[in-house]
Amino acid sequence: MTAVSVTAPLAIHAPVTNDVDARTLVVRRPENIGGYAKLMWRESHEALVRAEEAGWPLGYDFVWGGAFGDRQIVHAAPGANLTLRFHFPLGVRVPVGGNVYAKLISKPGLFGIVTMDRERRRFLSCRFNNRL
Repeated sequence: MTAVSVTAPLAIHAPVTNDVDARTLVVRRPENIGGYAKLMWRESHEALVRAEEAGWPLGYDFVWGGAFGDRQIVHAAPGANLTLRFHFPLGVRVPVGGNVYAKLISKPGLFGIVTMDRERRRFLSCRFNNRL
């Protein structure tokens, strides 16, 4: 992974749904975001699609999903309708212990904070949280 300096990140609070059968968290672009943020999301999603179609070229920075103090648990794949899909294989754990997927879906109000790089027009990461 290449270290990249990000001078102007954009963070968006995004809704998350759970695809139980696939053990996948699906992050959707919020319906209520403004025009610039919508454009950034679309362009970032297009960059992710291109990377996947190219076979995740060497030097491409994965879009990591994190939670519970670990920023790189699973990485995103582009989904339909501008979604980000984070698949959690069986056994994925974090240093604080426990199955990450089970811990995330066991509490109500799951959401993601998605960050994007305004200059490179790419997603940077998604931090999963639960509303308390």
